[in-house]
Amino acid sequence: MKQSGKGRELSLVIDNLNSEGQGVARSGRDVYFVPGALVGEKVRVRMLERSKKIWHTQLLGIEDNESEARRTPDCPHYQRCGGCDLQHMQYDAQVLFKQSRVEREFGRQKVLVDSWAAPLTSEEWHYRRKARLGVRFSKEQQKNFIGFREAASSHLTDIDRCIVLPDHLALDWSEWRQVISSLEAASLITQIEPLWADSALVFILRALKPLSGNDHQVLIQTFERWQAGSDLPLQLWVRTEKHALPVALWPDSPDEIWHEVDGLKLRIQADDFIQVNRSINQSMVTQALEWLEPAENEQIWDLFAGHGNFSMPLAKRCKQVIAVEGQQAMTDSLQAQAEKLALSLQTKCADLSASGTLESLPEPDAVLLDPPRAGADTVMTELIRRKVGRILYVSCDPATLARDLAQLVPAGYEVIKAGIMDMFPQTHHVETMVLLKYRGK
Repeated sequence: MKQSGKGRELSLVIDNLNSEGQGVARSGRDVYFVPGALVGEKVRVRMLERSKKIWHTQLLGIEDNESEARRTPDCPHYQRCGGCDLQHMQYDAQVLFKQSRVEREFGRQKVLVDSWAAPLTSEEWHYRRKARLGVRFSKEQQKNFIGFREAASSHLTDIDRCIVLPDHLALDWSEWRQVISSLEAASLITQIEPLWADSALVFILRALKPLSGNDHQVLIQTFERWQAGSDLPLQLWVRTEKHALPVALWPDSPDEIWHEVDGLKLRIQADDFIQVNRSINQSMVTQALEWLEPAENEQIWDLFAGHGNFSMPLAKRCKQVIAVEGQQAMTDSLQAQAEKLALSLQTKCADLSASGTLESLPEPDAVLLDPPRAGADTVMTELIRRKVGRILYVSCDPATLARDLAQLVPAGYEVIKAGIMDMFPQTHHVETMVLLKYRGK
């Protein structure tokens, strides 16, 4: 059934931004979300879809009172590509929006902060060292499209370069398009994943079926040519099954992949999770160490430890770190690296979304946790029971962070300081760090 008003144009005045940075306007009992609009602007929109009392709209133009925070996006694909959603906003305004977004979520949960730290920021372009681009073969046009998904769509925006990725000849997607189109398996390539580690620029090529010997040769020759013009070593890996590990194609015996944190070379696999913004990650780890103040005689838990982004720096400074992570391969790698560096670190592979996971661990003096967007709801119960003296919570979702803090505060914890970290410039995503201390009920 056609929604009443769908396709109609109207004028609106933007009075706020939602959590995704979209303009919010109100008219009668309806609320309108307007991507690309800024507070105070009078805009012309087309009504697209209605969900309950919220209309999702398309911005047609600015009619009056254009915001001083507005700028012309640098990327020619911005209006279609779903990779960035705040390029129309001056960078300082992006940071202010993210700060207010976190403060708003804290306010909803009645979480008070003693002191807000200055936001951690970096260069706003060419910062992203890991990404996943889609590849789609068009039978009609007999060509491959490479890019990110369009906003609210499964379609790909065909791009030549991405200005949030580093500049490198191997990140020229127009050339990748030619290479893939020349393969026998051109229609079977689905994704390209670049990873700019400190040791190498690594690519994972995903295909629906194993590649032929001829295709292997085409790819090897391409990477040999690119390597001749690159100071950074290149690697190419291929994954042909959804849950299988990628296999090195070039070179056939690649060197270890690593990135540096706190003076330590942390070994990672080609498909491991890694914080995408190198500069912010370095600043984030430094700030975490300064806030948590680990002492030589202390035992510290690192929950959702990953490949040791926080665990290893902590282990340099305290008696012992217990690193808990849900993937066995990561805990095995982390344990091996700690032993190689003679660091006192014990790993535990466990599902931190399950209750009772932490009951067998010895008492911690402090806890650091860096959960996924779902937060750490289950973990809160154990931290409250233990009355841990200091908790440092690093979050990538303000709503679940505020929800979890709302459990800790009534249980005797005080939020000593908090601060945002702009890990993803040009997007609405924001990281937050919070230090809590147990004061007793």
